[in-house]
Amino acid sequence: MRRLLFRLTLLVALCAGVIAAASQAERWLFYPFDPSHETPKQAGLPMAETFLPTPDGETLVIWTADAKPGKPTILYFHGNAGNLADRTGRFQRFLKRGYGLIAPAYRGSSGSTGTPSEATLTADARLVYDHLAPRNTVIYGESLGTAVAISLTAGLTDKPLGLLLEAPFTSIPDLAQVHYPQLASYADKLANQWPSLTRAAQLSLPLFIWHGSQDTLIPQTQGREILAAAPGPRKVFLSVKGAGHTDIWRADSLPALWRFLDGLL
Repeated sequence: MRRLLFRLTLLVALCAGVIAAASQAERWLFYPFDPSHETPKQAGLPMAETFLPTPDGETLVIWTADAKPGKPTILYFHGNAGNLADRTGRFQRFLKRGYGLIAPAYRGSSGSTGTPSEATLTADARLVYDHLAPRNTVIYGESLGTAVAISLTAGLTDKPLGLLLEAPFTSIPDLAQVHYPQLASYADKLANQWPSLTRAAQLSLPLFIWHGSQDTLIPQTQGREILAAAPGPRKVFLSVKGAGHTDIWRADSLPALWRFLDGLL
């Protein structure tokens, strides 16, 4: 996400000067994924790898593992840094507790083909959900993945068991306003807006948000705004004291995550 904000600076600067050039560069600036293809076995994970074709002729790489009896399956949308293999430690924790796991690689990441955008990532997320997600599915989003998770969930009539968001942001223009207020007005011209706060009104399901109290990349206030806007029957906000953007998976914070997940069934 740090790279996202740095590149956002460049992008809004381009918008201020040459809109056409900004439009051509926008996808690369927002989605600096690692395209390296690594199998779950190479990453040391007891997961399978599957390949899902998209309607427009691309192929998505997806890592999967079945849930143990009485446990939900996590549909995991990662952040904009690195690739699936960089989440090995997190995936191991989920699997150790018996949770199933479905981890799709975005277009341009981890061996998946195609070009990412707000529209294609949302469509791909729905494709994965419709084809691979079992009945007892919980959706998890990390940083950029929170926007994908919210966009997917907001458009579903058959809601999943619950939604978990790690350091969510309210929109791209809102991030620009926080970090580069002098250029924020140009962010409204971008094709990728990710209006998660607006979409939060459709999140009528159990919701868990955890956010570092010292997150300087995505202010915790944005996570709280999303929680407040969601009309779900069960909402939890966990402020991880002293944590930044990438270090909330700690021994003192994980028990709350496990309690929420186990309580969904």
